[in-house]
Amino acid sequence: MIHVIGDIMLDKWIYGKINRISPEAPVPILLQNSERFNLGGAGNVALNIANINGQVDLYGSIAKDFEGSKILELLKNTNVNSMISSDNLKTTLKNRLVGQNGQQICRWDNEEKYELDLPLTKLISNVSESDVVVVSDYAKGVIKENTVSSIKAKVIVDPKQDVSFYKGAYLVKPNMKEYEQWFGKFSVDEAFIQLKKYHWNWFVVTDGVNGIHVINKNKEYKRFQEKSNKIVDVTGAGDTVTAVIAHGINLKMNVFDACSLACYAASRAVERQGTTVITSKDLKKETLVWTNGVFDVLHTGHLKLLKFAKKQGDKLIVGINSDASVRKLKGKCRPINKQEERMSQLITLPWVDKVVIFNEDTPLKKIKELNPDFIIKGGDYTIEKVVGNKVAKVIIFPFVEGFSSSKIIDKIK
Repeated sequence: MIHVIGDIMLDKWIYGKINRISPEAPVPILLQNSERFNLGGAGNVALNIANINGQVDLYGSIAKDFEGSKILELLKNTNVNSMISSDNLKTTLKNRLVGQNGQQICRWDNEEKYELDLPLTKLISNVSESDVVVVSDYAKGVIKENTVSSIKAKVIVDPKQDVSFYKGAYLVKPNMKEYEQWFGKFSVDEAFIQLKKYHWNWFVVTDGVNGIHVINKNKEYKRFQEKSNKIVDVTGAGDTVTAVIAHGINLKMNVFDACSLACYAASRAVERQGTTVITSKDLKKETLVWTNGVFDVLHTGHLKLLKFAKKQGDKLIVGINSDASVRKLKGKCRPINKQEERMSQLITLPWVDKVVIFNEDTPLKKIKELNPDFIIKGGDYTIEKVVGNKVAKVIIFPFVEGFSSSKIIDKIK
């Protein structure tokens, strides 16, 4: 069972067009044409978890006002079980003004600090040690200094306050700005020191387009990175990461795998406008396939290899040696075709999704950067000799006899 406790807020989006500047002050005038409401903060985290995981309990506080009633309305017909208290002075509201092309031009907030303890009291009476509890802290008052230490379960924290609040949590997930405010410039060694100091099992640092840094108490470290097709709106991306990690841990997934999946889901979420709720489709990560070579003079052997490689996954990335790298490996008379021509030939093939160039003698740096699921090489290799065999699973394609770029070039000569 997953429980979410934290600061629940209402996100209001006001959409319109800006055609002129106000005569009263040098500010744009937004002519409204529509508006939309979404759950924000802990509510958004709970809704994301419910959408991919099923039932989830939500604890927090709202007021008996329009915004509070709107939150309860948005929770109807969802898998979120509302354990919300109605004892706040004011429901937190975030208003966003959005102009043409989805550009936010202003945000104004309306809130009161929550001082009571009813959400935590309710949670403690319902949680068991086998449960997962997400602490979604937006520093609005629900999460206090004793909250984490009072919960006897696996606690996952999305923080906003002093690091001392989260001592003893199972996993803590600040963004890079929050990490630097706590500990200064990021390094794996320093992150491990702080993990030990605060008795965390896992320390996850999100870093925008640079991906997610993950370290555990055994000092194992991995970084995950996914590219978005187009970044439209980063609102709620951190909530997406938290939700997917909690979902993975609840399913007893390896935490590294859960973080990798969370990184992928967040890269899909930022491609959409506004606070979005992830779906099971967002968790279907593309399988990346890698193969590499010089590909100087394309022949039947190359084509069969590439066709086979594409069948092993969703996306085929082909790495080619740069001209300088080819000369170093094969002599000053090679390549016959320059790297731009080789790249152009490959990308026109129906099986190739992307071509990248590497300057080094081996593609190991690129393989580590792209982190493919499979590496495909021809039958003249063994798995042990394939560069990157410790990064991804290696599949050997049977050698196609009688075809070789070198032999073709010799024949022409």
